[in-house]
Amino acid sequence: MALLASIIFSLSFLSLLKRSEAYVLSALCLLGLLVGMVRVAVAPVAAPDAFLPLFDTKVVLTGRIEGDPDIRETTQRVTLAVEHEGERMRMLVVAPLYPELLHGQVLEVRGTLERPEPFATDGGRTFRYDSFLAKDGVFGIIGFAKIRLLDDKLSLRRYLYETKHLFVHGLSNALPEPYASLAVGIITGGKQGLGKELLEAFTIAGLLPIVVLSGYNVMVIAEAMLRAFSFLRKRVAIVLAGFTILLFVLAAGAGASAARAGIMAGLGLFARASGRTYDALRALVFVLVIMLLWNPLLLVHDPGFQFSFVATLGLIIGSPIIEPHLVRIRNAFLRDIIATTIAAQLFVLPLLLYQTGNLSLVALPANVLALPVVPLAMLFSAIAGFVGILMPVFATIAGLPALLLLWYLVEVAELSAALPFASLTIPLFPFWIVILLYLLLAFGMRALKEKAPAISVADAPSI
Repeated sequence: MALLASIIFSLSFLSLLKRSEAYVLSALCLLGLLVGMVRVAVAPVAAPDAFLPLFDTKVVLTGRIEGDPDIRETTQRVTLAVEHEGERMRMLVVAPLYPELLHGQVLEVRGTLERPEPFATDGGRTFRYDSFLAKDGVFGIIGFAKIRLLDDKLSLRRYLYETKHLFVHGLSNALPEPYASLAVGIITGGKQGLGKELLEAFTIAGLLPIVVLSGYNVMVIAEAMLRAFSFLRKRVAIVLAGFTILLFVLAAGAGASAARAGIMAGLGLFARASGRTYDALRALVFVLVIMLLWNPLLLVHDPGFQFSFVATLGLIIGSPIIEPHLVRIRNAFLRDIIATTIAAQLFVLPLLLYQTGNLSLVALPANVLALPVVPLAMLFSAIAGFVGILMPVFATIAGLPALLLLWYLVEVAELSAALPFASLTIPLFPFWIVILLYLLLAFGMRALKEKAPAISVADAPSI
C-alpha cells in the first residue's frame, strides 16, 4: 500500500507540472484501488475474539433483532445483534414460528452457537454460506433456539415492516395459495411461500427474477408506469415512475436488497427514458463505488448484488442496441419487454452459469410470455391486498383479476419447466471463461450496433 501511495503522489505531482490528463486519470484510478484495498482490509471477515470460545457450546445471549424476520414453512429466522465482553457480533437465530418476532425486539436466546458452513450445490460447485453471511457481519448460527422476549422498541423501520405484514395479510384474505405467495413475491420480494416444486419450476423456466424483488422486475413496472403517464410531460412521467419505485421499496420494508433493486431500476429507467446511456453508465459506476465502499464484501460474496449490477448494465447498454433489430414488432411496450428481456438474460448468463450452472433453454420465451402481464398482475394484486385489509368480505371478489393473471404466470412457469431439456446443468468451469464470455458479448453488442437496421417502426411490417 505504501508503494501504491507513493506512485499516486508521484503521478499527482507530475500532473501539476505537465498538466496531463493521463497522469490525472491514472492517479484517480490508482487512488480508487488504494481506497478499495484499505476498505477491504478493515472489513470484518471473522467473529470477534470474545466470541471464539463460545462456538460449539451451549450459550445464553441477549441481543436486538435487526431487519425483517424471514418466515419459512416451519421456522422463522432473525438476525440478532449481540454483545459479549464489550464486542459486538451478528448471528442468525432459527426459532419456532410462534411467538411472532419483530424488528427491534430484544431477545434472550438459548442454544448451541455454531459456525456457518459451506455446502455443495449442482455441477460440483460449493456455496460459501459462511462468506455469504459474513458480508453482513453474521458469523454464527443458533438453530432450534429457545427464545424469551425481554424488551421491545418501535422505529420507523418497524412501522415499514409492519405495513408490509399487514399488506401480506390482506393478500392472504384475497387470494388462495400459492397465488397469494406469488403476489407477495412480485410486489414485496420473497419466495419462501411458493413451495419447493413451484419454486423449482420458476427456477428452471428462468422466471425467478419475477418472484424476487429485483431491479429488473421493478424496472419493468416503472417503465409500464412511464408509458401509462406518457400523456404528461416527459419529466413529470419520469418523476411519477420514480415515485412508483420508491413505493415498492418501502412496501418491501426498505431493506438492503429492496434498496438495491430500487437504485438499479431507477438507473435503468433513467437510461431508457432519457436515452442518455453514458450518463446512466456513470451513475451506475458511482452507485457501485458507493455500495462497495459501504460494504466491499458484496462484490465477491453477494450473488444478488452481482446479478443486479450486470442485469442493469444489460438494460442500459444492451436494450438500446437490441431494440432496433426488433423493429418488425409494432407494439412499443412488447418491443421494449422483448429487448429488455434479451439484454438482461444475455448479460446475466455468463455469471449465472458460473455461480449456479443452471442453463435454462426456455428462459427467453418464458420471460417474453410472462413479463407483459407482470405489471397488471402487480397492479391487481395490490388492489386485492388493499381490499383484503379494508373490506375482507369483498376480498375474494376483488382478487379475481389478480388470481387470473397469477394463474397464467404459474402456468407459464410450470409448462415451460415441464418441456423436455428445459434446462441443463453446466459443470464448474474457471472464472477466466466468464471473462472471455463477457468479451465475446461486448464484441457481439458492438457488431449489432454497427448493423442496426435503418428501417423505422412506421415502415416495418407488423408482427
